[in-house]
Amino acid sequence: MSSPRLPLPAAYIDPAFLACLREAINTPELIQQHDRLYGSTLMSRSSPMERMVDKATGKAESDMRAFVEFVHRCIYLTLDDAAIEALRVRKEPANV
Repeated sequence: MSSPRLPLPAAYIDPAFLACLREAINTPELIQQHDRLYGSTLMSRSSPMERMVDKATGKAESDMRAFVEFVHRCIYLTLDDAAIEALRVRKEPANV
């Protein structure tokens, strides 16, 4: 039986997607390479003023949304069914 994958934003209720996202967030090299490839600044060591401007202009939110979409497309949607099922039954902490 095939394990269904949910599209965004519905994937936010799937424990498997949340596990993928949690692991991706906890992998600094993945975030650094995403920044390099997509021109985002998630791992940037910018000044407080630059961070305020990014937040005010929506760039920070846009970068995070792009990273979540990347995790959805390149990790969650490509995992095999057994891995998805294992992630769905694994107990995870309540916070993401």
